[in-house]
Amino acid sequence: MKNLFQRHPFFRRALLVIVIFYCFRGAVLEFRASRHYQQVAKWPVTEAVISSSAVYWTSYSWSGRRTRYCPKLRYTYAVQGQKYDEYNEVFDFVCWPDAYDFVSQHQPGATIKVAYDPKKPAVSIAPEAVRDPGYPWGDIIGGVVFSAFLLIDLFGAWTTDSTPDNRVETAPHLDNE
Repeated sequence: MKNLFQRHPFFRRALLVIVIFYCFRGAVLEFRASRHYQQVAKWPVTEAVISSSAVYWTSYSWSGRRTRYCPKLRYTYAVQGQKYDEYNEVFDFVCWPDAYDFVSQHQPGATIKVAYDPKKPAVSIAPEAVRDPGYPWGDIIGGVVFSAFLLIDLFGAWTTDSTPDNRVETAPHLDNE
């Protein structure tokens, strides 16, 4: 018995197109996050005093799953005489491998270096809490592999003769003379 994808190739191809779309969409967003990380790495740095620290769940912009635990630090810092009381941003960066360990090492009252946006000093990040998401090789490779499956499927359908064979086979004529 054939399953839905064997009986209806449209569904199989539509699913492949959706998977391909999300692979390449994720790659674009991950690449954008990596570029953003490179920009943030150039932000000015200052000392901040931690007022609270906790761990929270968050998700990436390219994934609806809440898949990462990140440190959430609240701290105070000053930029050009102006005091700020802010939480760290994590953007779409990879969080500390063990957020609980990071938080246990950064308790209230401790100091930490924070980078702040020179154009908007209220936007800050604790560089120690995140890592560069890197180049999105996994999503790119996934998109290429699923694209190859789709092309093979389409090429196979195109080259297969979908019309029934019109040749009439006759039984061998046996003459018993």
